[in-house]
Amino acid sequence: MESPRSPNPKRQTLTLIMTERCNLRCTYCYETKSESPGISFDTAKYAIMQAFQNDEFDELEIDFFGGEPFLEFQTLRAICEWLWGEPRPKPYICFVVTNGTLVHGDIRDWAFANKDKVILGLSLDGTPEMHNLNRGKSYRRIDVDFFRVTWPSQAVKMTVSPDTLPALAEGIIYIHKLGFKVGCTYAAGAAWQASAPEVFATELKKVADYYIGNPDIEPCNMVTMAIDHIYDTSHDNNHCGTGYGILCVDKDGINYPCQTFMPMSTGKSYEEMQPAYQLLRDGRNNHNGKCKKCALLPMCQTCYGINYAQFGNPFIRSEQNCEFSKVRAMAAAYMYAHMILHRDRSYSFLRTKTDSDIFYILRGIAAVQEGFA
Repeated sequence: MESPRSPNPKRQTLTLIMTERCNLRCTYCYETKSESPGISFDTAKYAIMQAFQNDEFDELEIDFFGGEPFLEFQTLRAICEWLWGEPRPKPYICFVVTNGTLVHGDIRDWAFANKDKVILGLSLDGTPEMHNLNRGKSYRRIDVDFFRVTWPSQAVKMTVSPDTLPALAEGIIYIHKLGFKVGCTYAAGAAWQASAPEVFATELKKVADYYIGNPDIEPCNMVTMAIDHIYDTSHDNNHCGTGYGILCVDKDGINYPCQTFMPMSTGKSYEEMQPAYQLLRDGRNNHNGKCKKCALLPMCQTCYGINYAQFGNPFIRSEQNCEFSKVRAMAAAYMYAHMILHRDRSYSFLRTKTDSDIFYILRGIAAVQEGFA
């Protein structure tokens, strides 16, 4: 059973912040750490029961998040075993986002025994050297093979920082060779150098060439930007569900649009952030003038919480985000063009594409090559 990561308006994601504590100090982390107690069983139970009663959604995904959620293993296990103990009114899945360093002993045994009922999503930042740069020499503390064997269809989450950007392609290829799919992101809000977009472009060209040369490997999201959405306007511009498909609950039972809007991420109280929440409620496409004119807006991914923390408005995007989005669009256009030209190689990415999909992809390629605004 795999946890789909793409937004689905009929699936609600309930994120339970198990704890604000973490046993790592990642260089790009946007969260402040707290030693306060984690979420209680009763608070989590109430949030889950309320989510099951929400008739707007057909399915429920329960994400156990942190900090590092396995620092509250006893509570996490109690929640899951209560949940699994009786039938529920709609389909659901359980997903734990973890750095993997605590998945040993009792935690590992429990996770393996319940592998068909709970999915562990591992954060792994590329090669051991890259990972250790970002995550404090923690690679050796992770049983990587356990995750690969136990949940073979689950992608690894890889985050690229300013320190590891020059090795982006090497890191993605390394994770594929370990046997994983890759879900990759760059550290939003980090202090990127002026040369970062140029380095990013060089690295994504290597990534695209790797997928062009390996038809059976599913390309990661960094080079599968949906440029077909430029003309196929039937898609929602929100890429993560913040403000409508995600509900995040903290230890006090307070609801947030997602974890990046919590005080531990923004440094502001729930009351101070009410104007931002109102903006999200008023409309997800309330972008500034520059964005409204950009052809890439329908597929330009952004973090609304990071935007708010930086600019006080969830819809204002950084210049760095714009530059990185353009680089990704160019890499996607380059890769798609080569794959479509050589469709006889049976690329995994193209196997499910219809003639209509290919038509819009080709139009998107042309639009990207002509320019963005």
